Amino acid sequence: MEKRALLAIVLSVAVMAVWMLFYPPPAPTPHIVPPPAAVAQPADQVPTQGAAPAAVQDKGQPASAGTPSIAAGAKEEFRLITGTQDIRFTNEGGRVTWWRLPHYTIDGGVPVDLIPEQAHLAGVLPLQIEITGEPQTTLALAKALHVHEMADIPAGDPSGVGPGKRVTFTYADGAGLSVRKTLEMPDQGYLGSVSFEVTRNSNRLPATLIWASGLAQKAEDDTRGYGHVEGEGVVHDGREIVRVPAQTTTAQRDFTGAGGLPLRWAGLESTYFASVLLPKEGGPALAVTIQPRKAAAAAGSTATAPLLTAGALSQGEGSWRMYVGPKDYYQLKAIGSELERVIDFSRFSIIYLCTKGLFLALTWINGYVGNYGFSIILLTVIVRLVFFPITYKSSITMRQTSKKMAKIQPRVKSIQERYRKLKKSMETQKQMNEEVMALYKKEGINPMSNLGGCLPLLLQMPIFIGFYNLLAVTIEMRHAPFGLWLQDLSRRDPNYITPLLMGASWIAQQWMTSSSIPDPTQRKMMMFMPVIFTFFMMNMPSGLVIYWLTSNILGMVQQYVTNKRADELDLASSNRAATS
Repeated sequence: MEKRALLAIVLSVAVMAVWMLFYPPPAPTPHIVPPPAAVAQPADQVPTQGAAPAAVQDKGQPASAGTPSIAAGAKEEFRLITGTQDIRFTNEGGRVTWWRLPHYTIDGGVPVDLIPEQAHLAGVLPLQIEITGEPQTTLALAKALHVHEMADIPAGDPSGVGPGKRVTFTYADGAGLSVRKTLEMPDQGYLGSVSFEVTRNSNRLPATLIWASGLAQKAEDDTRGYGHVEGEGVVHDGREIVRVPAQTTTAQRDFTGAGGLPLRWAGLESTYFASVLLPKEGGPALAVTIQPRKAAAAAGSTATAPLLTAGALSQGEGSWRMYVGPKDYYQLKAIGSELERVIDFSRFSIIYLCTKGLFLALTWINGYVGNYGFSIILLTVIVRLVFFPITYKSSITMRQTSKKMAKIQPRVKSIQERYRKLKKSMETQKQMNEEVMALYKKEGINPMSNLGGCLPLLLQMPIFIGFYNLLAVTIEMRHAPFGLWLQDLSRRDPNYITPLLMGASWIAQQWMTSSSIPDPTQRKMMMFMPVIFTFFMMNMPSGLVIYWLTSNILGMVQQYVTNKRADELDLASSNRAATS
């Protein structure tokens, strides 16, 4: 009897197992569940991590019973990887936790991450939504576990992003609040799009979408860099470029355009990278807020400036183009809207034009040469040839004037000695100067012509500053190798060889120049300047030092030609004097 009962139980279990194998129960739908009718969460309670939180509502916002809840069952992280970007998301708040650019690395080969540690400490990350006037709802959304979906974007998609990837986050609290946000990125390139919608009981809520946070970038060594910035706000307000330094910004700044013109783009920048929004063609105008944030200090934090965030202001929905990537001039130029002006060539128009011109010439030469170090040398030769007529004429004039002044120097000293014996007064000093100037005029000497020797140097200063700027701020120069020990033209020479060679070449050039200057004090000053400048150039970008070294070598050749020509003119003048 017991055996028959046991056999019946075994057969029953077997039949049930076979039935469940061929006729499985329908899969549950965990993301959409009816809200609990009798359980309400206090308004000041923060949802616990790992659970789908109920809405945290501010006072005065009534709940709407019967609205379905949409939330994930557990915290999850996932990545979107394209040919140019590696973006990691968390469904907690539907936010971005890292935004890496695999084609650009820091020391050690680690990809650049555009989201600094401070952004995590401040709890403000890209794609975060802030509801205007509702801090508790904002906090709840940052903790809410969103449902996510990632899909391919085919070529020719109406978004204009394809082929690429699309990530969509959705969340509803079951009390009327609903959120949807979408990020689209191409398989190649850095220009994507972002959109979002926030509603309560089908009514849109004023909200801000954060898309850039911090964008800090530590200097990779102690190279002096004019253009080094970390997490600075940058806005094209329709008329001009407005930059918002993180160090001095203490209050929120909103931008909607200037002079009746709409914003062309706005966002955050570091030295070599930018994260900006642009309005879509035919889309609504862009309004942006740049806001300082507080973050707890982190041990070993690389950030050296306060944290700024950039957010898009809206009335509950919005859709924009988004560029997150390197400040590559030609890529930015191709996008339009003067986006290439995010590169800070200079804030002075003359220097800006000079720097931009040098950059365009340098990249054009490099297209044929393939090495920016040799391209700098060739461009320096071209610059020297352009300035040669001016510098040559100035040098000849200065040489001739110096020789004439040396010839009459005893007579000048005689006048000075005569007046030194008289009682000093303003009147005697004036008379002495008038007599000396009368002597200069009689001998056909213009003492101010010696200042013409400074003209070539003054004319080259914008070139020098332009080279300095483009080496400091252009992504093309970052990690650009020359050869041997110089593997990054944007950084200083690690062995200080080129600065020392530059100083030695300058001393040699000054020695060749000063041989025609009669004043010993002036000669000493000329020899002292290269020494000072050598120390100054020790921590300058090596590409800049290569420019100055090449310029000095070419200057020595020019000085040799000038001295030879000046000697020929002196000999011809002496022969004319002898025959007359």
